Order: sequence, then structure tokens, then C-alpha cells
Amino acid sequence: MTDLKAIYLVVSGASAARCVPDLLKALTEFGLPVYTLLTDSAHDIISPYNLADQQGHQLVSSYFNPALLNGREPGLTLVAPATFNTISKISQGIADTLPHSLVAEAIGAGWPVIVVPAMNPYLANHPLARKNVQTLQAWGLTVLESHMENDLLMMASIEEIITAVEAALK
Repeated sequence: MTDLKAIYLVVSGASAARCVPDLLKALTEFGLPVYTLLTDSAHDIISPYNLADQQGHQLVSSYFNPALLNGREPGLTLVAPATFNTISKISQGIADTLPHSLVAEAIGAGWPVIVVPAMNPYLANHPLARKNVQTLQAWGLTVLESHMENDLLMMASIEEIITAVEAALK
């Protein structure tokens, strides 16, 4: 596998996106450039201005960003949180936004991709949710498990995410 030179964090619009500042702090510990991309719905949960204050990463909102302008470096792509919509788009190869396109490119390049589902239990029980996760796993993507906490389906913890990132970077 190509040496990985960056981490690309794709954030979709689940309420769990509020943990992204803490996740970014942990990701910067790997010593690689971290590039953060927000889906349109993520902007409804977390402000790019809040993320701009986080040290050690760069917010990317355009193909004209220097990180992407001349082709991007091989890297790990982390989709956290990954909504039902984002997982559906990835599994169907829909690349209609910059974040989804970068995930599709990473899959095509054979770079590691980690998907961290975050959705309500009803969406998680939708037949296509299970099928789409199975598709991603069949393609070799790592999909972390959600867990129930009281009556809520919770995204994998930051610690679980970091453990998966460590494994993918080795």
C-alpha cells in the first residue's frame, strides 16, 4: 500500500458531529496533516468557524484548496459521523458533493476508509442501511459498530475511532 500522508475527515450532518472538535484533537496526534470536509447538512450541526479554531487541521471547502489543487496526497479517509444519507451515497457511488467525491476517490485509489455510522434506530433498521453497510464492508472499508445507550443509538466513541485509525495507518 502507498504510504499514507494525510487524514481526510468527512463530517456529515448527524448530531454526533458536535464531537468533531474533540476528534480533531485526537487525530492531530498522529502527526499527519488533517483535512476536514463538511457535507452541506453538517453545516446545520457544527459551524466551520468553530472548527477553524481547532489547531492542527485545515478546513477544505473547494477543489481549489491547495490540499487538493494538484491532486491530493494518499491518505486515510474517515467519515465521522456518517449519516444514513452519506452511507447510502457512498455505497451507491454517488459523488455529488466534494466530501462524497473524496470518499469515492479514496475507495477507487484503494486507500483505507473508515465509516462511523450515526443515525437514529429507525434509520439503522432500514433494510438499505444494513445492505449498504454490508456493501462497504465487502469493498474492504472499515465500518465501526454503533451501540445502544438508554434508548439512543450512539456512534462509536472517539477512543474506538482512534483505535481504528491506528490500525489503518499501520
